[in-house]
Amino acid sequence: MGNKFEALGRDMSTKILRQAGRAALTPVQADMRQHAGFDAESHGVHMRDSITIRSTTGGRAQVTLRVGPEKKHRMKALAQEWGTVKQVAHPFIRPALEYQTSHVLRLLAAEIRRGIENR
Repeated sequence: MGNKFEALGRDMSTKILRQAGRAALTPVQADMRQHAGFDAESHGVHMRDSITIRSTTGGRAQVTLRVGPEKKHRMKALAQEWGTVKQVAHPFIRPALEYQTSHVLRLLAAEIRRGIENR
C-alpha cells in the first residue's frame, strides 16, 4: 500500500491525506461542538459554531490537520478547557479527542485506502 501511495505523486497524495483527515476528524468536530460552551446572551458567533477542521501542508506528502475553535475564541476555549481562578474547568477538546481516537484511526485508514484504490 505504501508503494502505491508514493507512486501517486505529491499533489495527489496530499489531496488524499487532506480528504481522509477531514473525514476522520468529523466525529471529533461534532463531539467538540456538542460539549463546547454556549452563551445564550451573546448575539455574535458562538464558540461552538466556530469549531472547524483546518489543514496545512508541508514536506513530502505531509498534512497537518487541526480541529478546534477559531483564533477569535481561543481564550474562551482555554478558559473552558482548563478553567480559571473564577471559572471551573469543563473540558471539551481533550475528551472529544480521547473518546474518538480508535474511531478516527479506523476512519482514516479506510479513507486513505479508498482514496488510493479510486485513483
